[in-house]
Amino acid sequence: MERLFYELIRVSTGQLDCLSRGPEPEEWQLLYEMAHQQQLVGICYHGAQALFEFGLRVPHELIIDWMSETEVIEAQNASLTRRCVEVQQQLLGEGLKSSVLAGQAIAQDYGELLQTLRQPDGIDIYVDGADDEKRQIFMMAWNEADVRLHDQIGMGKNPYKNKVLRKWFEKNHRAVFVKDGELTRLSVSMMLVYLLVALYWRFIYEGITLRELMDCFYALKRVAGHDKASVIRYEKVLKGLGVLRFSQGVMWVMQEVFGLEEKSLVVQPSESKGSFILQEVMSGKRNVLHLLPKYPIDLCFTLL
Repeated sequence: MERLFYELIRVSTGQLDCLSRGPEPEEWQLLYEMAHQQQLVGICYHGAQALFEFGLRVPHELIIDWMSETEVIEAQNASLTRRCVEVQQQLLGEGLKSSVLAGQAIAQDYGELLQTLRQPDGIDIYVDGADDEKRQIFMMAWNEADVRLHDQIGMGKNPYKNKVLRKWFEKNHRAVFVKDGELTRLSVSMMLVYLLVALYWRFIYEGITLRELMDCFYALKRVAGHDKASVIRYEKVLKGLGVLRFSQGVMWVMQEVFGLEEKSLVVQPSESKGSFILQEVMSGKRNVLHLLPKYPIDLCFTLL
């Protein structure tokens, strides 16, 4: 079933025209449940619709439920996008520069058909350009369920890696604030680095889903279509940030699940590392005993 689910994902993203076989009614139910578990309900609904022209139809009651949930996701995305623009405009009005970190910014990279179907998870915005007292006022004012303001870009609990990450962002400060439509976001290359680092820490501390990995898929596609002269040396940067081996595993997942072409990968893929990541993702739960032998140092910081 996992292989069939990966095919459905590829149909949804336009990487594949049709499934290798038509699912049975009970298999459609399993595919729907997997889409739920991996936070891809809206995206996979798009794929299920695309299969209608090949005569592959989801059972009526199931597709109605699927459609209803997708409509909720579309409404949430519309609301969050408006909210995101409003927050940045108000912050700018107070002399505060800001940049959207992933979320609605990366949704734009999904393209017109899918950007409203990406399952949203709130708004994360980096805020810069104010004294500590003024910034703290706005951190409190915008401390809502769907808006999270950050006065620094740092992840994880490893102080050394966090220090290196912050220095790298400070060194490339101009690429943090790039106007893209109505939003100001990270540059194309910086967004990819940010996503890979965020994936690493979330994988260790919380667990990730294929939705987060799909964000990386679209970031890679955008980097591949960008001016090569402006692309950073990813292997060197990712190694310096302590996430190169993990990123090599992610590249393998990009090929195995999403069918990403080799020319769009930024570092050499690793099947051994990638198969471990994918196994943990598809299990639907974070298993510390599995993670500990591979990430012992960073896991130790979770105890602090």
